[in-house]
Amino acid sequence: MTGLLQSGTAQGVGAVLPAAIHLGPIQFDRPVWLILLPICLGLITWIGWRTIAGLGTFARWLAFIVRVIVVTLLICTIAEPQWRKESKDVAVTVVMDVSQSVPGTEQTETERYFDEASRTERKPDDRVGYVTVGRDAYVQAIPTRLTNKLERVHIGAQDGTNLAGGLRMSKAIFAKDAANRVVLVSDGRETVGSVLAAAEAFKAAGVPIDILPVKYQHKSEVIVDRLDVPATARMGDPVGLRIVLNSTGPAKGRLMITQNDVPIKLDPESDAVSVPVELKAGVNVLQQQIKVPLAGPQEFKAIFQPDSQADDAILQNNSQSAVTFVTSQGRVLLICETPNEYETLVEALTAAKIGVEIRPADRFPASLTELNGYDAVVMVNEPASNFTQAQQDQLKQYVHDSGGGLVMIGGPNAFGAGGWIGSPVEDALPIKLDPPSKRQMPKGALVLVIHSVEIPEGVFYGKKVCEAAANSLSRQDMIGINEYNNARGGTDWTYPLAPVGDGTKLKQAIQKLAFGDMPDFRPSMELTYSSLSKSDAGQKHAIVISDGDPQHPGDDLLQKFAKAGISISTIGIATHGAADTTNLKSIADATKGRFYNVAPGAVAQLPQIFIKEAQTVRRSLIWEGAAFSPAATGIPSQPMRGIGTPVPPINGYIVGAEREGLALVTLRGKENDPVLALWQYGAGRSVAFTADVSTRWSSAWTAWPQFRSFWEQHIRWAMRPSGSAFVRVNQVQQGETTRITIEALDAKGERLNFANFKGRLALPGGGGQDVDLKQVGPGLYETSVRTTDAGSYVASLRYLAPGENEGETVEGSVQFAISRPFADEFRVLEDNTVLLEQVRAMTGGRLLDADPKKADLFNREGLKMTVATRPIWLWAATIGIGLFLIDVAVRRVRIDPAMIAGGVKRLFRPSEVKQGEQIGSLKTARDAARQTIKRREGDAATRSVKFEATAEQLKGASLPVNSSSESAPIEVKQAKPNTAEPGQPSPDGMSRLLKAKKRAQDDINE
Repeated sequence: MTGLLQSGTAQGVGAVLPAAIHLGPIQFDRPVWLILLPICLGLITWIGWRTIAGLGTFARWLAFIVRVIVVTLLICTIAEPQWRKESKDVAVTVVMDVSQSVPGTEQTETERYFDEASRTERKPDDRVGYVTVGRDAYVQAIPTRLTNKLERVHIGAQDGTNLAGGLRMSKAIFAKDAANRVVLVSDGRETVGSVLAAAEAFKAAGVPIDILPVKYQHKSEVIVDRLDVPATARMGDPVGLRIVLNSTGPAKGRLMITQNDVPIKLDPESDAVSVPVELKAGVNVLQQQIKVPLAGPQEFKAIFQPDSQADDAILQNNSQSAVTFVTSQGRVLLICETPNEYETLVEALTAAKIGVEIRPADRFPASLTELNGYDAVVMVNEPASNFTQAQQDQLKQYVHDSGGGLVMIGGPNAFGAGGWIGSPVEDALPIKLDPPSKRQMPKGALVLVIHSVEIPEGVFYGKKVCEAAANSLSRQDMIGINEYNNARGGTDWTYPLAPVGDGTKLKQAIQKLAFGDMPDFRPSMELTYSSLSKSDAGQKHAIVISDGDPQHPGDDLLQKFAKAGISISTIGIATHGAADTTNLKSIADATKGRFYNVAPGAVAQLPQIFIKEAQTVRRSLIWEGAAFSPAATGIPSQPMRGIGTPVPPINGYIVGAEREGLALVTLRGKENDPVLALWQYGAGRSVAFTADVSTRWSSAWTAWPQFRSFWEQHIRWAMRPSGSAFVRVNQVQQGETTRITIEALDAKGERLNFANFKGRLALPGGGGQDVDLKQVGPGLYETSVRTTDAGSYVASLRYLAPGENEGETVEGSVQFAISRPFADEFRVLEDNTVLLEQVRAMTGGRLLDADPKKADLFNREGLKMTVATRPIWLWAATIGIGLFLIDVAVRRVRIDPAMIAGGVKRLFRPSEVKQGEQIGSLKTARDAARQTIKRREGDAATRSVKFEATAEQLKGASLPVNSSSESAPIEVKQAKPNTAEPGQPSPDGMSRLLKAKKRAQDDINE
């Protein structure tokens, strides 16, 4: 046994066994089973020898040897044998830093370096692989024999450096059958993780990490390091701004400050919006006082503009931003299109001293930060098509993560009838917008007629708009899709008219759309009319998407659509001229539909258009009838306290479904439909009122004495609590995390202890994360949050603490923002070669030569050559089973060694000798037969009778005596002469020869 491949312990009865052992090229992964080998061989010798005592000597020894081999192979099989082969190849994985801190010219040079170095002193089986490192690590090429240079496939975000992730990724793609070496190419400036901690695993595995430092230094640079503003302020109070700039040397430039992207005039004696500044080397602190006349979030930005580009190499780090939340009385943003929809509601809220700002949907806040300036958003009869997907996502995030309130009030264009089914906003509402299947309602039917979309990514947008239309329908509505298929040369259904259901099959059909170029509208229109005219849907509508060049379907067919009450809306995308536009518009006008002409650059509007058009068939979600008073459920809720019942009657509302969970339904309509519902959604709250606040459905409500109290209480319940003047927020950035410290005081100015701070942090890219602060000192609460992305992070917290008296509580809220205008990559001014040297020294790596021809990437010195193993237990088991059958044969079948030797001898004797022996035997037998025949013929010639015995036959014979004295005459027949030719046997002789040959053959066989 040459040694142990690896060591380990196996827990046994006080025994310590190696995990794997190898004998020459054979390795046993479970060697504990080899203990059975001497035991079993001893039993075979002791017992087995006696069981085969009846065999001959040769057979006995053969059976014994075969049995020993069989047992040995079977025991080796369960010990899991492997065939070992030590590799001589080297696999080099290059981990290359492609973050923005590494200058682009340096990245290009390093790629050329490794393209040349990978071809120098490389053996045929040596391999090269590449991993790129930015904020995340990505494999560009696994180590192969064909790889030379780096070919970037996907490198991800470059605003961070995760060297530790790059090393871990390189380890994951190590070659199993080669010695591995890693080359780390970087400036050593990491922003994520710890490369030294990751290098510990390479040290333990004996894999060296070579380094190629990327060296640089920005000698002239100005960084706007920080902008400090208070987290909260009162409206009208001055806000102090503290700007911290860091300069590598003296520099001149101008400083500009903006508030909500509007420049602030800093010098009253000048018309310029910026002021000149002179910076010294090191830290420079500038301060500015600004009055804030507006309430809500105020985003301040400080921007440095250098006079000379030579004084500032990196422009991305020349600005910082911060947000101050200015408190005032509660503010509500009301979104509505027509005054008569909201006038009475606004009068009630104004009387309740709730500030209301009215905007149409096209002036909806552009950012989450702006949206957070309001404590609640009230939407009155607003359809989903008025809002972009991004705005809907922001509204959901505003409620769930920022703690804002949402109140949706009905009307013909609201809730499910307004296309909100399946939208992000539906998730925030306390009701489901798709009625339950058991609710019997008139259904709508929609058919989409698809023509080619001849714009870049036209197929993508075409599928998106179909999905948008399908998602906005209820489960009970019907939808069909037909198109012209170029392959089939005709129009057919991609999805025949059928209920939407769960939408699974429908979405699969949408993905199969081919967007063929139809020559004529009529076949598609006839197919559409045939299905819709037979449908029992209450609302029937078709949408045509085309460039307008197919032939007109004919006025006669369009008249059939109009008589059947089927409207057609047409959407022209990249039409080829006025004729195509007129063609599409005439189809829509003839059926009382709508025509949309979409330019190629405005394709982003398509989903909203389809959602709007789908509203045509969602009119079935509106219930209208005789006025009735919604039934109060009796469930206690804070907004309904003091509100008398019954409430005034309504004669219409949007049908929805009750949402399971913590949602409360306080008013119900026909068939228990929810009319008023509310719930807590994440950090915020939402209210749904499916009737309206105008004279259309709720004319009796405006004269109701409790109208103002009803809406004041519900909207105040949904509003975010007002900010606390006794809370101060501090934040410190630490790499990719930000430490938040809150100092809380009570109304007397004493430190507030045992408060429970909880809330959400809205992330710049959407989504959010929970924020939970822990008390770390008297009145001090602290936590850390990850802030890896550049942008604004808006935090909304609520707190609850015990009051002075028993049973009293102190509660409040606080908002603040964390700003990261640029990534830490742009703070780097020089390389960190020292860190790379630590990695090299830890793992025993090398510092590569700057000359690629001298890099010697594939140097084998100090490498731990890997051993490749291949399982051979199946071969051992197969051979063992085969020998076992031989063992049975040896013991059951008698074997004569002499006979075997003779048979083998005859088997391998040359064929000419065998033929000579056979001919000689035949000649001898023939001669003997001739002598016998001649002797018998001579005796027969001298006989007096036919059967006269010879003298030899009579000698000693006892024969009867004939009593007659005279013998009867005997006729002697002359023998037939032999007609055979001389030298040839007679016919009788030949038959005897054949019989003699047969007897000889029988003797041999016996």
